[in-house]
Amino acid sequence: MNDWRWPAAAEHPVTAPVPVPRHDVLGVFHIPVRETATAVRLGVPQRLLDRFFPTVSEESALSRSADYYDPRRAVQAVPELYRALRTLDGAPDAPVAVLRRGLVENLHNICAAVTFAMWEVLTEREIVRGDHEKTLESLLEAGTRLSADLAGTAPRGWSEEPMPDVAAFSGLPALRVFRELDNQAKLHDELGFLLAHVMDQHPDITSVVVPLYGSLSLGLAARAVLPVTRPRRDLSVHLIRLGFHDLSRVDYRRTDGGIRVDLVGPPEHRERLAQDVCGAHVLVVDDNVGYGTTLRAAKTLIGQLGGRATTRSVETAWHLYRRDGRHDVADAADLPGLRPNLHHRIQDRLIGHLLRGDATAYVNDPAHAVRSSLHLQMRASYDMALGLGSWTPRQLQSMRAELAYATLNWSEPPVPPAPAATPPMTGRTAA
Repeated sequence: MNDWRWPAAAEHPVTAPVPVPRHDVLGVFHIPVRETATAVRLGVPQRLLDRFFPTVSEESALSRSADYYDPRRAVQAVPELYRALRTLDGAPDAPVAVLRRGLVENLHNICAAVTFAMWEVLTEREIVRGDHEKTLESLLEAGTRLSADLAGTAPRGWSEEPMPDVAAFSGLPALRVFRELDNQAKLHDELGFLLAHVMDQHPDITSVVVPLYGSLSLGLAARAVLPVTRPRRDLSVHLIRLGFHDLSRVDYRRTDGGIRVDLVGPPEHRERLAQDVCGAHVLVVDDNVGYGTTLRAAKTLIGQLGGRATTRSVETAWHLYRRDGRHDVADAADLPGLRPNLHHRIQDRLIGHLLRGDATAYVNDPAHAVRSSLHLQMRASYDMALGLGSWTPRQLQSMRAELAYATLNWSEPPVPPAPAATPPMTGRTAA
């Protein structure tokens, strides 16, 4: 998968980037009802739109419904969702850009869930044979195409290509929804920062590694964006299944403290990883960091394979350090992100509204009315980091660069503050 590339831009012009709609904390955005009405006139079934885009007012519908967070049920609708996308693409002058983005995001989320489930099955059962290999590759390519569309880097007409029959995989175990980093604005803000302040400043970085499952959306976006934005630079992007909370049932540790390489991916992907990172400088990016276990293990893995790792956290559980004084991630995240992470209790509450079909409660939830800004929250994180006093000059320099870049380039909504008193962190947010 690391040698995947879009066709030459000269032969296949990329799609024009669509401005990211204003979005809520979870990445949900509002679709003008006039766009859904236009889609119905073009032939998109009203029942499909009602199912995936719940109406919340006379003017707008939400880009996510209960089915976004229940991929096992939604996977059966992929053929119809894809037909709807192709219907809209068949009318390029129709004013449906925001609705179209909603369709792509829903397809992306379902495809990511199936891709991870297949990756996990093939890793654990070691049944990679011709057809299984091709299936996983087709899923990765489909997810990358969808990510590229969201980033504006997909070739025009890409939706004319067939989608894999993901409905056939509805019986796979662990069809997980990607809640942690499925906010497309955040994904591309992060990639922009990495390109400008990490990749370009360290031309010896030749591989990017993202741990599953929380960072799969980031990995697909990296596959979609890096080859296009830096076409003269040979960069490989690798996925590794490595986690100590959501995947706590898997014992990744060897008796000598190393990492069991056989558990991080199917054989062919492990071979590509080993080949690309041996003797190389590798950037490891995790979606969010609590205690730093995953990043430390990823650094160990890269070292075992003969490479050198620089680690990055997109979000960091700053509320955890503020509450109990723990700041032992200084040795885990070489480039610690100043974004606070969305606490699991707030995240579950917001998603719960949508799972119950109560879009009105979701819209009116106080989490969307934080009296702050992401930039002010990041500055507070930096001030706290200074007070902890455990960071190296390089880490502090990276934080300052991120804060300056975010102030100029990021328009993400603020993160609702964590509850004052919480039980120990659950697996999903302590990765």
